[in-house]
Amino acid sequence: MSKKVGWSFWWLWTIAHIIGSALLPLLVWQDPYDLRSRIFLNEILQGIGIAIAQSLVLRNHFTKEGWWLPLTLIGWIVGMIFIFFVPSLSIHKDLASFLPIATLLLDFAIIGTIVGICQWQLLKSFRVGGVWLFASPIALSVSVVGLQLGYMAKSAVLATALQGAIYGAITGLAAIKVLRSPKILPKSRK
Repeated sequence: MSKKVGWSFWWLWTIAHIIGSALLPLLVWQDPYDLRSRIFLNEILQGIGIAIAQSLVLRNHFTKEGWWLPLTLIGWIVGMIFIFFVPSLSIHKDLASFLPIATLLLDFAIIGTIVGICQWQLLKSFRVGGVWLFASPIALSVSVVGLQLGYMAKSAVLATALQGAIYGAITGLAAIKVLRSPKILPKSRK
């Protein structure tokens, strides 16, 4: 079922992340919500958009694609719950006052780790599937740069689009590496 994956796959993956990242959050950047609620809703909707985008791109390249969407959503929601509702367990609660960018980097690394572990459940049958466990948290953490640039330009749409572009570009390279690798054959029992 796997088609060839190369630069066209990477471009499609990255563009899908930009669209998936920016489209749904446009719904919540309105005034009726307080800031914390807007951020939480924005990240949940961004996670849904990215999960749908990834699933659509993977549908012709990966036999277990049907599980990608629910596992990604579970990982994203668990990560969001962890960083929003369990602040006492957070390793960075003291950084927030003087290093807000460090807080964002750690928050998104936590979410990326949890999402990566959930998605890895489907990728572990590939010889280099473990690359995903590093790519997901690194990509989501580095995507904070795009988020910050967009907010400095005072544009929520630009912020989420840049974040999606960075996340998509990095994970797209990892996805190519994983999907090109051979599958690990199950050991036969004697």
